[in-house]
Amino acid sequence: MAQAVTSGLMIDWGQISRRFQELRNSILAIDAPQPESGRDVMLWRHEVDDYRDTFSSSKTWDQLRLKRNKVGWYRVVWFPQGVPRYFFITWLAIKNRLSTGDRMRHWGMIQGCELFGERDEIRDHMYFSCPYSYTIWEAPAHKLVGSCVSPDWQWTLQRLSTGNGH
Repeated sequence: MAQAVTSGLMIDWGQISRRFQELRNSILAIDAPQPESGRDVMLWRHEVDDYRDTFSSSKTWDQLRLKRNKVGWYRVVWFPQGVPRYFFITWLAIKNRLSTGDRMRHWGMIQGCELFGERDEIRDHMYFSCPYSYTIWEAPAHKLVGSCVSPDWQWTLQRLSTGNGH
């Protein structure tokens, strides 16, 4: 059995050859289109068993994406008259995907809190636990979540999501 090593990956040419032969045989087993059957037409899939001659980007997107249930915080991120770049940054923050110090450390970069000098910059600290950013956040937060403001990220997100501010 012929084998080769490419970048640490073992390639079994016999296995590839067998798969190629299976693929080739399955293609050859299909009858070629016959002119008496009519012209080939291109159809776009809109739903399961629903093919049309018009293309729909929304129908294509619905078939490509993985649909999940709405999350409880979706109204905190997406709402009418919002600014798309703020939607995106808020979504990154909620998913904990911002380039904070703790995430950048995995890339070999060291970054602490620039506002208060804290060694570990994490999302929760950056927005709520940092004494400096909390003093800035506290005044507008009273209008959003009521008089009881907490530096806890999950608590704040829950209050914003349910609208239990007042």
